[in-house]
Amino acid sequence: MKTFCTSAALAIALCTLPLQAQDHGHLRIGAASTNQGAALYFFNGADFATNSLYVKTLIFTNAGRYAGYYQGNITLTVQAATPDYAGPEPDAPALGSYIRARILSVTGPAAGAFAFWETGATTPTISVATGQTGTNSFNVTQTDGFPGADPFGHVHGRRLAVTKSGIYAVTLQAFDTSTNGLIGGPIHTPSEPITVYFQGGVNIQSIEPDTSSDVIRVRFGALAGFNWSVQYTPDLTNTWQSTHPVMGNDAFIESMHQTPLGQRNYYRLLGTPIEP
Repeated sequence: MKTFCTSAALAIALCTLPLQAQDHGHLRIGAASTNQGAALYFFNGADFATNSLYVKTLIFTNAGRYAGYYQGNITLTVQAATPDYAGPEPDAPALGSYIRARILSVTGPAAGAFAFWETGATTPTISVATGQTGTNSFNVTQTDGFPGADPFGHVHGRRLAVTKSGIYAVTLQAFDTSTNGLIGGPIHTPSEPITVYFQGGVNIQSIEPDTSSDVIRVRFGALAGFNWSVQYTPDLTNTWQSTHPVMGNDAFIESMHQTPLGQRNYYRLLGTPIEP
């Protein structure tokens, strides 16, 4: 099966993909120590932060609960502290802490929005428009937050979604809302924020000519499970030329091709599913 995309001259191209391409990762929350005042942090945040070039592709859905949205998931989890939840895991937060996460800000396409859907929800539970900040939060810990309770959390069935195609940068923060710390307050201080890329569909992020040569560099979000080629033509009536295909890895990758300096090209992406 081949999936073709719309295109524009030296502009962003979008590719709509089948639902079976969907997958999710686990963004894990830990703590610097179990001491009072120790900060939470994203245990594997380096794998998800924007400087890693990771991008989570959200898939357009035209029927059912998420109709009209690009949706998918990254599951936020909390490191388990006890054997009851397959722990202890490294840097688990203190017993009795209760971890939540909030969406601090969203950047992306104009008039777009990023949304969190609780398990079973029929409308977005939290929605933050691009260019806006937010304070609404959702629980990550699954236990009751009583003194001595494991702060572990790993909730399935939730969804993250965007309303428009394009690339979004979403900033998240983890914090402790327990009352088991000093003077009835939380045990842990909030994490440093982390910003993660999401994309509605598969998008070209940038098209940049190398002014010292005749090379054009095209960077795009390469969904895993597909081989991707950048296709280009100076005229839509001409045959499309393809770069050598590269395997998608859920990251922004760069494809290069030679073209005469000053030539105007149209670009699109071709994704071919990798057979199991």
